[in-house]
Amino acid sequence: YDLHRDGSALDYPKGGLGSVVEALVKAAEKENGEGRGEVRLRSHVASIDTDAAGTRAVGVTLRNGGRRIKARDGVICNVPVWSLRDLLDEKGAAALDAAPPASTWRRRTRAAADAPSNEGDAQEEGYLDSLEATEKTRSFLHLHVALNATGLDLDAMEAHYTVMAGGLYAGDDAPVQPDVCGELNMIAVSNPCVLDRDLAPEGYIVLHAYAAGNEPFAPWDPDNFSSRREYETLKASRAAVLWEAVEAVIPDARERAKLAEVGSPATHRRFLRRPEGTYGAATEDLLRDGVTAIQGLTLCGDSVFPGIGVPAVAVTGAAAANAMVGLGEQWRAMDALKKKGVMV
Repeated sequence: YDLHRDGSALDYPKGGLGSVVEALVKAAEKENGEGRGEVRLRSHVASIDTDAAGTRAVGVTLRNGGRRIKARDGVICNVPVWSLRDLLDEKGAAALDAAPPASTWRRRTRAAADAPSNEGDAQEEGYLDSLEATEKTRSFLHLHVALNATGLDLDAMEAHYTVMAGGLYAGDDAPVQPDVCGELNMIAVSNPCVLDRDLAPEGYIVLHAYAAGNEPFAPWDPDNFSSRREYETLKASRAAVLWEAVEAVIPDARERAKLAEVGSPATHRRFLRRPEGTYGAATEDLLRDGVTAIQGLTLCGDSVFPGIGVPAVAVTGAAAANAMVGLGEQWRAMDALKKKGVMV
């Protein structure tokens, strides 16, 4: 992995990930000789529309008012793969049901080894069935805090810490070693103000502590709660280990806190519409690419590139866009980026 090579670094965008979003919006709305693009918020898609044969994506229908937006070249979709069937119209769903299973690292490895499929794979009948059989990663538990930075020497601090709450190594004589990827063990603490002081008002810093993809959804199932109070109590209990990780960096963090918010798998499920709050497909089940059997329908997001955040959307969205243009146009775009010094 590139991150583990000598001289590699974990990059933080200047201005936070919000600056990446702003750059993407600016690019989308830029005049391109054929008019300006438009970014529409609160425009929930009810369906992806296909032609009479169900073999080409022709646009989308919005939920509110049933307005239809016609696609000139195609539709790029970052919906979770487990939810794709519900968005396709009847003809499109039938077309993908008839297509071969999706190509993933797991299936290619099995095919290369001529390994027999397991029981779940044996039940797959087509592309959509294979997507719905995709293994989900676990979710995240987040703690976002704003701290009074009085007396803190940011220049002596790191931009990123990893705290092993349950331990990394118990010694040669231990009968059982800690599970590095176990529940609420590996905690990441992001301290971006070390790199960009403008991310918080003067005299304050922001930190983000999170259980890195090791939080199960089961404790957060809405059926477990009879009241909002029960949910808030669970958040406080589960987030205790996140506070301890922050305190490993700044011992008096709770006394310094001016704002603290906890995000749970239920948060991801509700606001990001992720089934079971998942952070996407397991690495073995990532799609080789986002191309589908429906012409003009290209998938992107957490089933093509790991993670549901801005990086996954930006990287796979760009790849999906490249899939819709010719090779010459891609070369010209890369040449332009090289001239600007943002690509080598």
